[in-house]
Amino acid sequence: MIGQAISSEWSVDRFREEYYPFFLERVPTDALAEADENFFASVQEKLDWTSESPTDEERQLGWFDYIDFIQWLRTELELYNSPRP
Repeated sequence: MIGQAISSEWSVDRFREEYYPFFLERVPTDALAEADENFFASVQEKLDWTSESPTDEERQLGWFDYIDFIQWLRTELELYNSPRP
């Protein structure tokens, strides 16, 4: 799903529609290692703070637009996939 969002195969709206139910309802709580859980939860949380066109006030509070979200997701995925000590 993340790859489809990053490649623009899916819109951010479609990603949100698919990701939320999968992560929140289908993935068992104990199925992920802590690092995996943290990464996937951060994606879900960032989606909560993403809208197509946040106001200036929303941006000051930390909201992302869709372009910013995809950029953030790309960076976070690279960090997640990088070797861990």
